[in-house]
Amino acid sequence: MRGPAVELIVEMWGGSHLYGTATPQSDLDYKGVFLPAVRDILLQRVPATINEGPDKAHGQKNAPGAIDRDLFSLQRYLDLLAEGQTLALEMLFAPDSALIGAPHPLWREIQANRHRFLSRKVEAALRYCQRQAHRFGERGQRLNAARLALDWLNAAEALHGPGAALGTADPQAGLADTGPHIGFVDLDMPGGNRVRHLEVCGKKLSFQAGIRNARDVVERLLADYGRRSLDTAAAGGIDWKSMAHAVRIGRQTLELLTSGHITLPLPDAAEILSIRQGLVPVDRVEEMVEALMAQAEAAATASPLPDQPDMDYMETLVLRAHRARICDGA
Repeated sequence: MRGPAVELIVEMWGGSHLYGTATPQSDLDYKGVFLPAVRDILLQRVPATINEGPDKAHGQKNAPGAIDRDLFSLQRYLDLLAEGQTLALEMLFAPDSALIGAPHPLWREIQANRHRFLSRKVEAALRYCQRQAHRFGERGQRLNAARLALDWLNAAEALHGPGAALGTADPQAGLADTGPHIGFVDLDMPGGNRVRHLEVCGKKLSFQAGIRNARDVVERLLADYGRRSLDTAAAGGIDWKSMAHAVRIGRQTLELLTSGHITLPLPDAAEILSIRQGLVPVDRVEEMVEALMAQAEAAATASPLPDQPDMDYMETLVLRAHRARICDGA
């Protein structure tokens, strides 16, 4: 929880409420920047972040209306800006309508000096854009493969019994030509023997092991996947939320490189929401992402933004803010 001596510099809406893409199912994301307690400054134990939110199991999504609050120390926030992290840049350009309460005068100073925090460093944004477009689609495909393997193992157990060796089952009965996440591999074992294994999403199951043991392994594999992976699999292996993030980040990066600004709420919020809802053909979205990444890489070369942000100013800002906190005794 937030310490009693922490002073907020700013707090604002984040996520879909900042972008203008919120739906009744959206949770609430608060983002903020804080000045640490004097004691923590002097003892050099300033927390980089303070996170508050509902308790939930691994992979579980927030319920509609649930609140997540992520606060960054001033030092950490400026470090994120220096790295060109999308989250920090969005906070920098958030309109006053997104702010929760009156900001500290220090935030107004940060806003007035936005140009000092910007650079043409967009590698982090482009990497994130690429990951969003591909990561969870791959996860959904893996989940579907694991389900297929479990169905096959259940059928094999019913036919041969749980104690039968996996090698007694017929892989042609449901597992032939199933894609990149299910296959068969021969491995060298102690004693020089080569034993065939069933490989499911990277897990290797010996043909000499019992069918029940193999089934247990695949069931645990499925249990490790979170709710989002299940939603992705239900959508045919496509995580539309991630695809929408990829388009959004690509466009924001291109706007920043060419104009030195990010417009929020999003001027294309309706289209981004349509992508998130799966209303745009996936091949069209993939074309958008590829084009945006190519355009952003080209724009980074020609951008009027400097190669690096003003690190001296950023360090001076932290030094001055911490000195004021100590002198005030807060």
